[in-house]
Amino acid sequence: MYLSFRSRMTAGFMVLLSAVMLTGCAPSGLFYWGDYETSLFERYVQNNAQQTDAYLSQTILGAETQHRRVPPGVYADYGFLLYTRGDKAGAIANFQKERALYPESQALMNKLIEKIEQKDKAATAAPTPTAEPVSKGAPK
Repeated sequence: MYLSFRSRMTAGFMVLLSAVMLTGCAPSGLFYWGDYETSLFERYVQNNAQQTDAYLSQTILGAETQHRRVPPGVYADYGFLLYTRGDKAGAIANFQKERALYPESQALMNKLIEKIEQKDKAATAAPTPTAEPVSKGAPK
């Protein structure tokens, strides 16, 4: 009825081996962070927008090619970087990706998109200054 010492050790070893093998197959993490931390350092400490752009785009591309999730805030961060450079369409596209991937960011992303669109409308609706025609009549 009782298992011998050798049988118990073999069974214990097999359970341990199975556990190790199953954990070895687990994914390395929920998100692909890539160089996101470095991009934050480059932006806020080094004030290097070009390097930040490179790190953020590499992080996004790396996550997409490895079929892993882009971490929360990365699309929004990249969108804001694009907006500061004047790429409003790229900013809106990244804000929309952030909103679709993380619904809890919907209120903020909608507000940012709305602000960009309002500024665009205001810029296109503003009349362009024109020169008044010079009249050849008597002065007033």
